[in-house]
Amino acid sequence: MHKQENNKAMSADPAGNISMAADRGTRAAHPAGSDRTSFLVQPDGAGLLHDKKVVLLEYLEQIFNAFKEGICISDADGIVVHLNERHAEITGIPRNEMLGHSVMEFVNRGTFDVVLNPEIMRTGQPATSVQTVSGGRKLILEAFPVFDRDGHVVLCMTFMRDITMLSSMREQLDAQKELLTAFQQLTSFGDDQIISLKLPKIFTSRAMVNLYGEVDRIARTDATVLLLGETGVGKDVIARRIHAASPRSDKPFIKVDCGSIPENLIETELFGYAAGTFSGASRQGKVGLIEAASGGTLFLDEIGELPMSMQTRLLRVLQDFEIMRVGSTVPKPVNVRVIAATNKNLEQAIANGEFRSDLYYRLKVAVLAIPPLRERKADILPLTRMFLNFYGRKYYRKLALSGEAEQLLLKHKWPGNVRELENLVQGLLVTCKGSEILPQDLPFGASPHRESVAAKPQAQEISLEGRTYKEIMKEYENKVLVAAMERWGNIGDVARHFQVDRSTIFRKVKDLEKQGLIKLKPQRG
Repeated sequence: MHKQENNKAMSADPAGNISMAADRGTRAAHPAGSDRTSFLVQPDGAGLLHDKKVVLLEYLEQIFNAFKEGICISDADGIVVHLNERHAEITGIPRNEMLGHSVMEFVNRGTFDVVLNPEIMRTGQPATSVQTVSGGRKLILEAFPVFDRDGHVVLCMTFMRDITMLSSMREQLDAQKELLTAFQQLTSFGDDQIISLKLPKIFTSRAMVNLYGEVDRIARTDATVLLLGETGVGKDVIARRIHAASPRSDKPFIKVDCGSIPENLIETELFGYAAGTFSGASRQGKVGLIEAASGGTLFLDEIGELPMSMQTRLLRVLQDFEIMRVGSTVPKPVNVRVIAATNKNLEQAIANGEFRSDLYYRLKVAVLAIPPLRERKADILPLTRMFLNFYGRKYYRKLALSGEAEQLLLKHKWPGNVRELENLVQGLLVTCKGSEILPQDLPFGASPHRESVAAKPQAQEISLEGRTYKEIMKEYENKVLVAAMERWGNIGDVARHFQVDRSTIFRKVKDLEKQGLIKLKPQRG
């Protein structure tokens, strides 16, 4: 573009006040016609029209200051020749610091990340962009060229609007959308969760009466809780009771099973990730489970299985109550109560180098030890009747317990605790043929209809001399399968308890039968 050699259409004094010559050679800015989306500087008219333009120019400063948008006018060299008052309010930069300076100076300093003057001078076309000021404020820029009588661009007139609040609202909406998505994924309850939420406390033993007294006292505080107990004792139920009785009861309860999430995914599941972190991932990023629990309760089940690298990051959450998404550099505050549970001896895990001692002491604020079911036999029959009632409604069946079956239930050791009892009752409601549960219906009761097993004595020690590791482990496996068939009586139950495909157990048991280690008799109808 040609530089303007004669007097410019607009000039400014050091204070930024605009002045223009009032003779016939004065050029004034007008909206363009239909053939040009810009302002065109044209010769003034004569007489009355000329006088009115002189008046307009006299008040041009006030006219620009009446705009709600900031206005910046720069020349063909990028030098700022005028700023209205709103410009300083929006950018936070005083007028005298910009007037007479090139707009590119402010880009080079990092004050602005983008300006439109060079593009307007190059293309002669209006342009729009988003500008971020050094303080973090976001502005929408709309720039228009101003032409002289020869069609050369002589000025760039830029309007700017503050969209910081709009951007903030959009980010909040995106965050709410992420949380909604997370809650939709987390609110499909299983039977055990439904039971813990809907049913009353079922216990009569002194141990559980004392435990629930502690639960009620701890729930009223915001203290971190560590639940200890064997697998299946009901740590999940206790955690939900604490949440339900706490001031956070109307906020989210998020359960994280630390042992079931693959190690390569657990960081993003717990802490989420920022937008653009992974190719093929959500463009908006993803909220983590800790962030989703903010305001409520985070239940970390089987925390003893948490990898050491994640233990370090969790420690920061407990210390500083803030998280940082994967791929982000900006920490986010979280207001969350942590309840952790484990069936491990964490002190032994610390001695073995498997658990951080500082994390253990952060968790060990309020400790609740849940006794196994075999130590609270008074709860066995009430729990059994409760499960019969609950699953009876689900499967439209009604079963009663015979006296002999009750005695067997009380004598059983319950290595799987309450979960084992629940699964047993659920299975009985599906498979029991009569309206009463008899001893032969129980897996640890005598049954003429169950596959009988004749096992060889197993008391002798396994010999290690002159044998390979594979041979020794095969013998151990055989003994486990023989014991399991004695315990549960049929291949289907063994497969279900070991969580192995039935065909795998069937094949291994058939091998034992060929070796004479086990003998299966056909089931009699």
